[in-house]
Amino acid sequence: MEKEERTEMLNPFCDEGFKRIFGDKILLMDFLNSFVDAGSPIVDLTYENKEMVSVESDGRTIIFDLFCKLDNGNNVIIEMQNKNQDFFVDRAVFYLSRAISAQGEKGRIWKYGINSVIGIFITQFRVFDNDDVLSEMKLIDPKTHKMVSDKMHGYFIQLPKFKKSNNGCVDHFDEWIYNLKNMERMGNIEFKDQEVFERLWNLSNCSMLSIEERRKYERSLKAYRDYVNQLDFAKAEGRAEGIAEGRAEGRAEERSFMISMLKKKGMSDEEIAYYLDIDIEEVKSV
Repeated sequence: MEKEERTEMLNPFCDEGFKRIFGDKILLMDFLNSFVDAGSPIVDLTYENKEMVSVESDGRTIIFDLFCKLDNGNNVIIEMQNKNQDFFVDRAVFYLSRAISAQGEKGRIWKYGINSVIGIFITQFRVFDNDDVLSEMKLIDPKTHKMVSDKMHGYFIQLPKFKKSNNGCVDHFDEWIYNLKNMERMGNIEFKDQEVFERLWNLSNCSMLSIEERRKYERSLKAYRDYVNQLDFAKAEGRAEGIAEGRAEGRAEERSFMISMLKKKGMSDEEIAYYLDIDIEEVKSV
């Protein structure tokens, strides 16, 4: 059988690649239905703000990559996270809690009726010390193991734990993760006998991008690759502790070294502050 020609495929882990794929309603619903327990299959959803931003009193912002409302009224947050950080699970709980508290009604007697909030956290790092690619977070009674409330539900998809080949995929969720992890490297999409993955191939084929879409994607891809390269460089120098893993206890001299290296690479203060998740004033002081 003649081997299919390799083409240039989107990187799904940069901002523009991620949002082009999951900004498509059909693809997103199919992906969610492969693992989310929503009580019944998801048949429709509405995109709210593509980036739901809430400014804190200290100037920080909370950004959800995608924020959707399902046909049953439940909310879904989908986030791609490339950089590890301390208290990541706590951060996820905080984001879900904010989406719950935002439903509070003012101006009349409100009886606390809320819709469920489901968080999908796709990570390029291990969150939990087990071999499960997909881990769930629920509110349950530890004695009966029955759900206390379905109003908060989290799914953590830890990509480094997925080691299966295309022949080793046992369900639709595996097929999705296999494609996401390998599509750019392969220059192809597997399982295209399924209509949804034929659609994924069409949307992820870089030749299908308009000139403006291509420019935006290439800027996004460059930022992602620069970030990955800087982490690799720091690790090679033995100076990534407390920086690459986002550890809060990272020593000041380690951060200063990383900031200096990134400045030499031509990154702006704003980009450095974003990718290292630190205050911009610290970047400017180096």
